[in-house]
Amino acid sequence: MNLWLKRIGLILVIISLGTVIDYLVHTTSPYFSVPAAYFPHKIFYGALWGLVGYLVFKKYIKNYFWLAFTIALVPAVLLQTMYFIQGHQLTWVVLLFLVLHFLMFLLPGYYICRKYKDIFLEI
Repeated sequence: MNLWLKRIGLILVIISLGTVIDYLVHTTSPYFSVPAAYFPHKIFYGALWGLVGYLVFKKYIKNYFWLAFTIALVPAVLLQTMYFIQGHQLTWVVLLFLVLHFLMFLLPGYYICRKYKDIFLEI
């Protein structure tokens, strides 16, 4: 299997698992409800931006923690920025959810990047 397909697949798994965590949080209260398109949108664009983040910062990433950090942070920042520009949320809500979404992506990202660091890191 192509190394790049493995990388893309693992980034997709990280973002998908983070989105499952997000889905579970959104189901805890009607106040957290979102449109049906929110989750597929988050998976598609989260994986896309996670891959772009990996490609942009690849030469600076030296261990699995910073790999997971990059794959989690880039999509969280870009998605929250997009939601802010679209006027979905107040500034303080955007900042709060930026941190929460980053952590939702970082949790699975940390364990997956640690287990599969040889696929991502050229050490």
